[in-house]
Amino acid sequence: MTMRDQRDKSAREIAIEQEWRDRLISSASSEDFERAYDELHSLFLEEQQEGSEIYAHVNPRGQDRARQAIVRKVGTGHRVLEVGCGDGTTSRLLAEQGNQVRSIDVSTIALRAARQHLAGHSLDLQYEHGDGRKLEFADNSFDYVVSEHLVEHLSLDDMRTHLSEVRRVLKPGGCYLISTPSRLWNGRRSVGFHLNVYTLGELRDIVQEAGFQAVWIETRFLRRFGRLLESGSWLLRAACQWERLLSATRVYRWPQSIRARVLPTVMVCAVKV
Repeated sequence: MTMRDQRDKSAREIAIEQEWRDRLISSASSEDFERAYDELHSLFLEEQQEGSEIYAHVNPRGQDRARQAIVRKVGTGHRVLEVGCGDGTTSRLLAEQGNQVRSIDVSTIALRAARQHLAGHSLDLQYEHGDGRKLEFADNSFDYVVSEHLVEHLSLDDMRTHLSEVRRVLKPGGCYLISTPSRLWNGRRSVGFHLNVYTLGELRDIVQEAGFQAVWIETRFLRRFGRLLESGSWLLRAACQWERLLSATRVYRWPQSIRARVLPTVMVCAVKV
């Protein structure tokens, strides 16, 4: 799911969001989430087939960088859970790299689309229906949990429940890799299903409250300084100070091309301690 200022929403998409938003922010049932996101995914696939630019966004390389950072960080030979499979690209790359991957989504439409990409491939990858607030896996099952553009779709209460579940299924020392849009892009909440959008500092605080140690990952410099940027909490503190300085200058009012270059990437490695 992309942010509001990355593309124009269609009238049908806005209508779906207006119908479901209040229900989803009030600790909705799994069935509510499934129905809402099935409607949206069906719309996206339909408009994509019609040649709409609904999937176009301003900075696709930014999403590629985040995905590359996740794949590089996970490496090979691990048990990985992806929460929110989307089109299935990340889980497929992780499986191709030699990992045992389980990928869940609340939308049956999304799962159907993701499974189509597995045709003809022999990978240790399974797509399953699941709710990120209640993970149907045993304690200490995974080395890594991964989510891209998921946590902004959860209310704060649901986010805390989600983090508790992720911590439960991670092995000791395991890592939850989170990538999410910055709140500094266009305000506290965007239109639609982005129920709570975080700054880097806010994301750090909430994962630490859930019992994780937060480490900053800045994807733009990983090839050059990757290990340094994962070397300690002091760097995360410095990044959050930089972010607060940008916020004070009302950076969200700057042109998008400038913001894309100066905003810290809202991506952390939350380590189970």
